[in-house]
Amino acid sequence: MSVETLISQIQDYNPDAEMGLLERCYHFAQKAHEGQFRKSGEPYFTHCVKTAEELAALRLDTHTICAGLLHDVLEDTGVTREEMDVRFGWNITNMVEGVTKIGKYKFRGGQRQRQAETYRKLLLATAEDMRVILIKLADRMHNMETLQFLTDEKCQRIAKETLEIYAPIAHRLGIWRIMSRLEDLAFKHLFPTEYREIAELLDEKLVERQAYCQKMVARIREELEGQDIFADVRGRTKHIYSIYQKMQQKGTPFKDICDLVGLRILVKTDKDCYLALGALHHRWHYLPDRLRDWIGQPRKNGYMSLHTTIVDNGKPVEIQIRSYEMHKIAEDGIAAHWSYKEGAPNCKQGHSIFANYKQMLEDIQDTQEGAHQFVASMKLQLVEDEVYVFSPKGDLFALPTGSTAIDFAYKIHTDIGNTCCSAEINGAAAPLRQELQNGDRVHIRTHPNCKPSRGWLRYVKTSNACNKIKHWFREKERADAIKLGKKFLRAELRLTTLNASDYLNPTKLLDIAKQLQLQNVEELLVRIGRGYESATHVVNLLKPDTPEPQAVPPKTAPMPGIELENGIDLGMIRIMKCCNPIPGDEVIGYVTRGRGVSVHRSGCARILDVPERILTVKWPEKQNRNRPGIHPAQICVQCNDRPGMLGEITTVIAQCNVNIRSGTFQPAEVTRANNDAQDILTLDVTGTTQLTEVMQALRHLKDVQRVTRKF
Repeated sequence: MSVETLISQIQDYNPDAEMGLLERCYHFAQKAHEGQFRKSGEPYFTHCVKTAEELAALRLDTHTICAGLLHDVLEDTGVTREEMDVRFGWNITNMVEGVTKIGKYKFRGGQRQRQAETYRKLLLATAEDMRVILIKLADRMHNMETLQFLTDEKCQRIAKETLEIYAPIAHRLGIWRIMSRLEDLAFKHLFPTEYREIAELLDEKLVERQAYCQKMVARIREELEGQDIFADVRGRTKHIYSIYQKMQQKGTPFKDICDLVGLRILVKTDKDCYLALGALHHRWHYLPDRLRDWIGQPRKNGYMSLHTTIVDNGKPVEIQIRSYEMHKIAEDGIAAHWSYKEGAPNCKQGHSIFANYKQMLEDIQDTQEGAHQFVASMKLQLVEDEVYVFSPKGDLFALPTGSTAIDFAYKIHTDIGNTCCSAEINGAAAPLRQELQNGDRVHIRTHPNCKPSRGWLRYVKTSNACNKIKHWFREKERADAIKLGKKFLRAELRLTTLNASDYLNPTKLLDIAKQLQLQNVEELLVRIGRGYESATHVVNLLKPDTPEPQAVPPKTAPMPGIELENGIDLGMIRIMKCCNPIPGDEVIGYVTRGRGVSVHRSGCARILDVPERILTVKWPEKQNRNRPGIHPAQICVQCNDRPGMLGEITTVIAQCNVNIRSGTFQPAEVTRANNDAQDILTLDVTGTTQLTEVMQALRHLKDVQRVTRKF
């Protein structure tokens, strides 16, 4: 495209555009890329012009189109930012720099953390100036159209990045025209066999479908004109990737996809949309469960339309009804609300789309979990479908499909979510985990003593609710660790000649924290409470004129299955062999010098009577049924010493699905007790429940006199 043709395209919608600036940018980019060629053999500058052409098709402002022409200049030529600033101003230069920054974030396989960080930086960079992501989408559009000239490895990487990131962003911004093209092109390269199969199936009866479509267009136009509704009735095509998604997600065979033949009705006003819908439903039967009103409840990306599926001689036909303005928004999304004079959204709806996109990015940024959770959260946010529910006051809230009353509570306010105790849906009591449906009226009841449950994480749908719940538990565990750290320090100081009140003060503890390269006293107490720093080590540092020990006690991994008071986990924790506690036993914790917490059965003789070193510990309320922990437990079986007795004992134990770890067997001549023998066995059990079952089964054996558990 020549500069004159590009200028003519822009003047069609913006006669006052800065054509002199556009011309200077065109020729500057052309000269900067002179001698550079793409893998296809074309001059590199053709890519810059194609990007600008795509932006002009979206009717964007002149500065954005200029930045599209220049978008690769900083990255691929010797031009500097300073030179760009002088020639074209900071506005255009900032956009070019933003696109350059995004271009550096490459999607690569391998380590999830790096992949997640790439996603995070890429998405957050788009929030600084919405025009940056629009330029990037236009740039990616042309790159995808010429992808076949790259190596297979690079082709796969770019196609996957497009399908997982850029197409969903286009969807979130409502730019259906770009989204559908990106999806089909990416799908073609990632799944060539599936793409070809669907394309061939579409071609097989193309003539037949076109003939039927033309017939339905004529019949519907005649019906509407008879009702004095003047409309433009058109056939529409469904893009290949959306067909593939429907086949995969819903298990729908190709022959049963009812919207392969689709029609679109364009009218002048919102009122005409509903009149047209009534006329169709009067003339044809329709499928009630497929009726959607996206005019009364627009989607977050600004999409508005009525969807219905009528039945013509047993054949379902999907129809979209919208005004011309709605159609422009459906095709171009936020770009349909763009002011080509101001370079920004020009109405409340455009600002709302932009605000929703920025809120999504903020929710993603708040995700503090691992890379896998972040990527999952991001994908959910980008492509979510929506359900619309009402508060008791009638306020409308949009949530992802599958959201629960818990999601709704956190949508209203964090404090509402953290203290919610029950829900009413449409006036009836309902579980907090109940999924919400369109039109539900939801009332959340709260209580100051209520708090989140970890189980909620299995039910919530929104990343906002998930992040808030996890944040609550992180803060609670931190507070518990601080409390426990103080308790450990006090217990350790009581074993010395030091006065606890003299040494447990912020100034001295801050000095110790700095010696250990920690930010503050809280961080020090947290590390002690979680077992990552020894209380003995810290007390030694507090002692006057005492050299710091050279070796710090090694860190140990948390022992699974034991919780300290308030549910906090501790790194340095040991299950003691002197009494072998197992799940179901009443247990207590004992603080040992420099070795964390020892867990004993209550009544163990090795626990010293030092109250300040005693901690409350417990087993989790619910064990993992799929992977229960195995614990050693020792029993003593007294029985008659007769042939086959030991075999019967081991058979019964095996029938209880219990393994014998070790055993000692003392016959009558050793025990010196008439004809009595004694077997001491160490069994691998999941807890007291299983151990009791084994012991009861052994007691029912003939000639077994007594079965006891050794302490």
